[in-house]
Amino acid sequence: MANDAKPILLLDVDGVLAPVVEDAAPRGFTRHEITASTGKVHQVWLNPDHGVWLSELRLRFELVWATGWERDAPRLLGPLLGLPPMDVIVFTQRPQLGTPLRKLQDVVARVGDTPVAWIDDDLDGEAHSWATSRKAPTLLLEPHSAIGLNRDHVRQLAAFSELLSAQKN
Repeated sequence: MANDAKPILLLDVDGVLAPVVEDAAPRGFTRHEITASTGKVHQVWLNPDHGVWLSELRLRFELVWATGWERDAPRLLGPLLGLPPMDVIVFTQRPQLGTPLRKLQDVVARVGDTPVAWIDDDLDGEAHSWATSRKAPTLLLEPHSAIGLNRDHVRQLAAFSELLSAQKN
C-alpha cells in the first residue's frame, strides 16, 4: 500500500445502514420508498446520522459499497444519506433476495493487499478465516441486523484508522 493511500471501508446496506425490521425501525430512522433498477419498490429505513458518520469516516477511508444493492446503492441510497459517489463492488454471483450473497471472492479481488475494514451483518466463517490469515490489517464489524451501524462501530473504525496511521509513521 502506498504511504498516502487510505485503507478501504467496505459497506453493506441491509442490516448495516438499513435495519432489517418487521415493523418499526429503531429511533432516528426514517422510512423511504425507493424503486430499484429492477423496478421493485422497497421500503427502506435510513438514519441521517449514518451519512454524517460516513462523511467523517471518508476522511480516513476509501468508502466502497459492498452490498447486494450494487449500483443501486450509490444511485438511490447515497443521495438520501448525503454521500458523494463511491466505488461499488459488482458481484460475480448475482444477488438473489432471501439468499445469502457470497461476497468474499469479489471482496478479495477488490481489496488486494490494502488494509480494510468491512462492516456487514452477515459475515461467515470463510470471511473470518480470510481476515485472520491476511498480512494486511483487517477489521470485521458485524452489527446486529435490526440495529445496524452505531456510534461504537464508528469509534472502532476511527481507532483502526489511527492504528494504521501510527504504523505508517
